[in-house]
Amino acid sequence: MANKNDLNLSHVLFGVAGAAIGASVVNHQIDEAKKSRAERDNPEVVSEVCREVWDALDDCELDDSSVTEDDYVRDLANYLKEETGFEVEIRPDTREGQPDILIEDCLAIEVKINPRKSERDRCVGQCAGYSREWVTWIVVVDADASIVGDLENLLADKGLEKIEVWPFD
Repeated sequence: MANKNDLNLSHVLFGVAGAAIGASVVNHQIDEAKKSRAERDNPEVVSEVCREVWDALDDCELDDSSVTEDDYVRDLANYLKEETGFEVEIRPDTREGQPDILIEDCLAIEVKINPRKSERDRCVGQCAGYSREWVTWIVVVDADASIVGDLENLLADKGLEKIEVWPFD
């Protein structure tokens, strides 16, 4: 016959295990809710596109002759198309707005040159919309580490920490 302490301990262990399982389910649901429509519909394609674009961006050196945001968008889009072979669109009209670059209808990239506070705030709003539909990244050109950090903090404060920020000097 089990003693009373053993029974109380088993109830506690079942309670702790139940709470851990419940927390895991809730965390999984939150993670799923933060995924873009593209990630939910075509996870393998999105994973491949993101991996290849990540590698291409990691090796990318932006052209010094670029001056305006339009120059950088065009140069980056051409570079990514050449490096990956993916379909790359520049500022397509979509129901979520006009991301600067849209790759394979699953990865949106917004480009900003040393954005001021108001531009960072606007960028977070734009990217929040894009992230519902696509994986979303931000390329920041010629910005100090503090500006990049501020943008990352703004994204995290809004629950958008999945949006990657790529700094380029």
